[in-house]
Amino acid sequence: MIFLRYLAELLIIIPDSLYIFMMLTDDFRRASRKARTVSGVILPVFAVIAAWVCSKFMLPVIPALVVSVAFLFAVFFLTVKISLGRMLFCFFTAIMLGAFCLLYSIAVMAGAESVNELWHSVRLLSIEAGLTSLGLSVVAGLVFFRAFTSELPALLKDENVSGLWDFLFLVPLGATLVIAWLTPIWPGILLIGRSRAFLLVLQPLIPLVVLLIYHLLWRLSVSAGLRQENTLLAMEGKRYEELRSYMEGTRAMRHDFRQHILVITRLASSGEISGLMKYLEQFGGDDAGFSGYCENIAADAVASHYASCAEKQATRITWSLNIPRQIPVSESEYCAILGNLLENALHAVRNLPEGQREVTVISSLITPSIIGLSVDNPYSGQIVFGADGLPKSGREGHGLGLVSVAGAVRRNHGTLSIRTEGGVFSADVVLFCGA
Repeated sequence: MIFLRYLAELLIIIPDSLYIFMMLTDDFRRASRKARTVSGVILPVFAVIAAWVCSKFMLPVIPALVVSVAFLFAVFFLTVKISLGRMLFCFFTAIMLGAFCLLYSIAVMAGAESVNELWHSVRLLSIEAGLTSLGLSVVAGLVFFRAFTSELPALLKDENVSGLWDFLFLVPLGATLVIAWLTPIWPGILLIGRSRAFLLVLQPLIPLVVLLIYHLLWRLSVSAGLRQENTLLAMEGKRYEELRSYMEGTRAMRHDFRQHILVITRLASSGEISGLMKYLEQFGGDDAGFSGYCENIAADAVASHYASCAEKQATRITWSLNIPRQIPVSESEYCAILGNLLENALHAVRNLPEGQREVTVISSLITPSIIGLSVDNPYSGQIVFGADGLPKSGREGHGLGLVSVAGAVRRNHGTLSIRTEGGVFSADVVLFCGA
């Protein structure tokens, strides 16, 4: 009987572990089979062994709970690789709900618990209270289900709130401490006056307030993301219109070119060499014709567009685009990355002296399934990096290009490296086939 009492209390570690991994489904899915075995098998076995040891030697259950919580954190630490701030946030959120279910069951079962006060040195729950705590864990899981499976996973992946995780874990940690502080050491105290009614009403409000905080943070994150996406869509729409105007211009040039070929052919076939030479003289000093930068049509269109923009602001671009007609990654993603990096580079050199306005673009296939891209440009002033590793800008709408690049790289499971050395800003991107 004593063993079952201990076990009922220690088994709260199981729903606690489920709470954690509900928030990190994608990360846990990529964990090894051994890690899943540790979480699904070792934790219950640990609870059984701890309950047996405590009942055998009549040890206090609170140290066993502390050890089980530490064991859970060790399993969590070895199973999922995320930042420490995110890890502490997920861990203490789960512990908060576990503590609430465990301690609230004491208030619910205060009558039965008061009988157990003769076990002062052991501090046991009754079997009924232990089962109540497990039942409450199901209810708590249902109340937090949307937060665990939708809102918090999205918040954890949002790079725009990455700076919050260094202190956001204090919210569930503080809630856990308050829940523990409100619960009397001995259940019999709850039967005095209105103590029990007060605790039954107040204690559930604490996790509900925390849930509301999480929901508000998620809504703010979604709103910020929508504003950013709208800005990026507007920028991409402007770029599309510019590229469309360019392509319409080249279409007109091709039409005119066919007319020139017709005139040249007729002059040559009639033997009017002097007339032919005179006609060709009008094209002798014009180098404005189309010059391809690579074999890929879409990438060449983007390069041609920004070459024209660079010419207008007296910026020299050194090109090395060894891009074949077919590339191993998404053509639209690659062109979006190339366009954003070029736009940022041209913006950065715009205010430099004319002789210093240079941009270097290098891109080629590293292997048949990997494509690399590097854009370098000088800059003036100081570049401040945010917590996401991207440069911060004080101007509205500026700097979003690199956010778009980082998003495209992340979607393709590639890498983005940004360096500032010797007054030169360098952005290096590697994209992988089949991502």
